[in-house]
This record gives sequence, C-alpha cells and structure tokens, in this order.
Amino acid sequence: MRSSLFFTSCLFFVAHAFAAEGEKPVSSRITGAKVFLAGAQVSRSASTTVPVGSSLLVFTGLSQEVDPQSIQVTGKGGYTILSVNHRINYLTESPKKKEIEDMQARVKKLEKDWAYEKAMQDVWVNEEQLLGKNSSIGGQQNGLTAAQLTAVNDYVRERLKVTKTNWLAQQEKLTAIGEEADKLRQQLGQLQAQAPRPTSEIVVEIQSEAEVSATFTLGYFVRSAGWSPAYDLRAKGTGQPIELLMKAQVLNNTGEDWTKVDLALSSGNPTQGGVMPQLQAWVLEQPIMLQTISGRRTKGSFDADMRSAPPTTMDMGSVAERLEEVNATTEVNNTVVYRTTTVEFAIDAPFSVPADGVAHMVGVKTHNVPATYKHYCTPKLDKDAFLYARTTGWEDLNMLPGQANVFFEGTYVGQSFLDLSRPQDTLDISLGRDKGVVVERARRKGTDDKAIVGGKRTVTRGWDLTVRNTKATSIELEVRDQYPLSPRSEVEVKLEDAGGASVNEQTGALVWKLSIEPKGTKKLGFSYSVKHPKDEPVVVE
Repeated sequence: MRSSLFFTSCLFFVAHAFAAEGEKPVSSRITGAKVFLAGAQVSRSASTTVPVGSSLLVFTGLSQEVDPQSIQVTGKGGYTILSVNHRINYLTESPKKKEIEDMQARVKKLEKDWAYEKAMQDVWVNEEQLLGKNSSIGGQQNGLTAAQLTAVNDYVRERLKVTKTNWLAQQEKLTAIGEEADKLRQQLGQLQAQAPRPTSEIVVEIQSEAEVSATFTLGYFVRSAGWSPAYDLRAKGTGQPIELLMKAQVLNNTGEDWTKVDLALSSGNPTQGGVMPQLQAWVLEQPIMLQTISGRRTKGSFDADMRSAPPTTMDMGSVAERLEEVNATTEVNNTVVYRTTTVEFAIDAPFSVPADGVAHMVGVKTHNVPATYKHYCTPKLDKDAFLYARTTGWEDLNMLPGQANVFFEGTYVGQSFLDLSRPQDTLDISLGRDKGVVVERARRKGTDDKAIVGGKRTVTRGWDLTVRNTKATSIELEVRDQYPLSPRSEVEVKLEDAGGASVNEQTGALVWKLSIEPKGTKKLGFSYSVKHPKDEPVVVE
C-alpha cells in the first residue's frame, strides 16, 4: 500500500515538473497607462519566438493586483491564442528597490553602533559602582594614615570625574545615533510601498503551424492607482484674464513602476460599476408606529434613522489620502480626447510615475479665462471687503471639481474649491481681502424709540454704512446686510427704510450694488421697526 502511494506521488511530481518545463517565461515592458479617477488600465508589450505546435507562454513579473476579469491579450504573427489564464506567483517577488536596501543597511549599522555605545556606557557605570564600594571599604579599615586616606579620596575623585565625563560623552553619541536612526525609519516607512511583494503571471496557450516571431500586447486593470484634479488660479491684476492651470495628482501603488510610458488621464471610474438602475413599483403603505420595548425596537417597526442614513459606497479612502501628498510637479503638453461617456487627457510626452504610493503632480492644461473683478462686503459679519473674480465659459474647459491654489498679483492668497458639479453659468473665485476698501457700520442715532401702545412695545433700529474707496481705480462693490424676520404672528417686523437696497422679503437680505470712483465715498443706511408684546423681550439687533 505504501509503495503504491509513493509511486503515485512520484508520478505527480514528475508530471508537475514536466508541465513547468513546458512553460516559456516571457518578459514584457509597460508601454502605457490610462489612469482613471480610481484605478488604471495598464498596457504591456512583448516579443518572443513561438515554437511549432502547442506551447504555454508565461508573461511574468506583473502586478499582484491584476484584475483577472480585465485581462486582454492580442498579438501579431501566424499563431492562434487558445486560452488566457491568470495566477499569483508567491515564490517570485518584485525586485527590491536599491534605495530601500541601502536604507535598511544604514539602519542596521546604526542599531549596531547604538548597542556598542550603550555597552561602553555600562562599563563606565560599573566602574563608578566599583569605586563607590572600594572607597567605603577603605574608609572603614583601621590603620590608615590621614595622608593615605587623602590619597585614596583623591584617586576616587579623579576616577569619578573620568567615568562621569565618559558617560556623558557616550550619552551624546547614543542620542545622535537614535535621532538619525529614527529619521531613517520614518523615511523607510514611506517607502514600504516599494517593498517586495508577490507578482502575478498571465499564462497564454498558443497553437502554431510553424516557428514564428510574434509580438504581444497585454492589457489589464489594477485598483491601487488613480488621479485627482487640482488647479492653480493666477490673476496678475484687475482687468486681466485669469490664468488657470489644471493639474493632476497621479498615484501609483500597484507595485509596477511606470517608466517613460504613454500616460493618459480619464474622467471615468470603472470601480463605480455600469449597471443601469431600474425603478420598482412604489406601493404606498400605512406607516407603522415606532414602539420601544426595553430599549429595543419591535420587529417590523419603521426605523427612521436607517432611512436617513446615507448609502454605503466602496472605500477608496487609501487612494484619496495618499493623493493629498505631492512629490513632484511637471507640466507637459497634452491632447484632449472625447469619448462617448468620458473625457481623456493624453499626455503628449513620455512620463514616469514610480510605484511609491506618493501622488505626483502633472501639469495638464493652461487656459486664459476672461474675468470681471468685483468687491463684496458684509459689514455686519466682517468689515473688510473681499475681491473676487467672476468667470464665464469655464464649462467648455472639461474641468472636474477639485482644490485650487489662488494667486493674486504674484502673491499666494489661499486655497479654494472649484465646485463644478452644479449647473451654473458663472464661477466666482475669491481673491482675498482688499484693505484699500474701507467699510464702517454704526447704529443710527435717534432711532432707538421704544413706544408702548396698549400691550405692545415698538422698537425702531437704524444702521448707517459708509464705504470709502482709497484705491486709485474705480471699483464695483456689492454690500449685503439684513433686517430681522418675525418668528411668529405676535411679533411684527416692518422695514421702514431700505435705503435704496434690493430687498428679499423671504430672507430679509438687503443688497446694494455700487460703483465707487477712485478716492470716492458712498453712504448707505436702512431702518426697521419691531412690535412685540411688552412682557416678552425680543432681541432686535
């Protein structure tokens, strides 16, 4: 029985070895990467000689994250592709980065140096303890003269100075070595994305009538990649167009370096799925009362909290977080390609994105956008006026929502967010505070009337606004303020004087649109009255 099992096992290993020998490894190189908002489509090319008959070609060294369902293999030559399969090779890992090897060696050497210095420090500690014991023994012995005792104490004192000095020197070395090792460990932690990992392989079965030279093109989808849009908005001055630079933060954490490849950025996201939703019949039902028994809802009760909770989505947080980190910036030419459902930005020059898990900045396209410059102020909340640019025609630029760095007159103003997901004709971009426009808001004198008629008290408030343009150019300024709205019927609010402002009775908003000449001043004002029960105090300002 044992002989039979041994013979069967031998046959199995012989057959496995024979099958492995029948496989022909083929190396390939990455030629292109189409990066989606989440994920990337990688293209590889390879060439080899196909023998006569049936053969297995194994394309090795691919990313572990290859999606088997997305694999495409095409080629040129007099052969037929019979089958395509995918497998993980846990025995062959991706090449270890030399930078990681060097850094690990440096950390190991520093750890060895730290251990040596610590041992030397312990030697000085032991000598100090030994001196303490010997000095106490010598002091307790009888028959020592004063001169001998003084000599012993002098010797112990000098040796203690030496041990303390050397201990402190060793401690300084330990601190320096520890700090350097910690820095290397932190840097090494950021490079762990380049650490060795298992690779995957694509096995292609080929049938050929003759030995031919063949070329292959491989395509597959990987998830640990993506890009997010970012923008630089530069306004050189009022009256000039805004220079808008669209950038892309490209992330590659697939385990494969993209070295001088044809890079394209797509607005698509294959991870969202493409199944069209279907409406089901909607039958109205009588709501069931929510009951609670011992802190638990009864079976079949209507859970309002669950209905208001947002739907769950695929977690792409790891990619989004890493996209916050920017490593390098390169502006290159590109070509916009319009697909049926997406927009692609094809980078015209070969581009490299290492698989380091860090977002790399690519300059995609620069546009000059016409803009009009206006000022805005809400003196009730902030007495500073803000300069903003209003742009139109941005919907033709194929932009996506993203963060924007704003520069005005060569100075960094701050960061904004271009929300392009809403349908709108104009886009307002804040350019920061303008100290050249001074706005004051003060309560109007003589309007603090508190007349009492019957059971009602009437309070009147008025506000005066002064706007000064200290600049050498005229400005267009929008001033916003408000008057209160009545919370209930017992309280009556009346706008006594709008001061020439546009009034929104639904929100109580007052809007003045002014054109102020250089060094000019404009005065505005409004007043309102509030009638309320005299025994119910109401805040009227």
